[in-house]
Amino acid sequence: MTTTKPRFAIDIMNSRPITAHPGMTCEALQDLLVENRISGVPVVDEDGVLCGVISMADILSSGLNRSYLPTWFEDSRLDTMLAQEGFHLETVTGGYVEDFMSRNVMTAYPLTPLAELAETMQKNRIHRVIVVDPHDNLVLGIVTTFDMLKVVWEKSGACQGACSSRGCSD
Repeated sequence: MTTTKPRFAIDIMNSRPITAHPGMTCEALQDLLVENRISGVPVVDEDGVLCGVISMADILSSGLNRSYLPTWFEDSRLDTMLAQEGFHLETVTGGYVEDFMSRNVMTAYPLTPLAELAETMQKNRIHRVIVVDPHDNLVLGIVTTFDMLKVVWEKSGACQGACSSRGCSD
């Protein structure tokens, strides 16, 4: 059986991404993220058209009234910073997805090369790129940093014995 190495977004994307809707409560979103062990999702309208993306970082930064910066964890302890900001859990569980979602979404098309996806993720310091139909912006899939890491792992050969036992030979 000959397998071709992945070259494009369509080759590695999850074609059944978990999504949220703008009117979903943040409390329901948090349940969805925890239940599925993920940190963010595309936000789609009733027709499946992309209208945003939301992650726990978006909710947290909005609750803190300041932009999320990757240096948060280098600059101070998160618990201390939260207390200094007067942060309360109710701040982020009240409200709706549309109140916190980012409308500036990094997207790709199915035939976007993997190197371009990696560059987009690295330059923008993001963990997910939403794959959309170029004609109508319907969400077709999602590529996450874990999907990219799987490609690197498989290419390195480290996957050889583990893949058959873990079922990651796709």
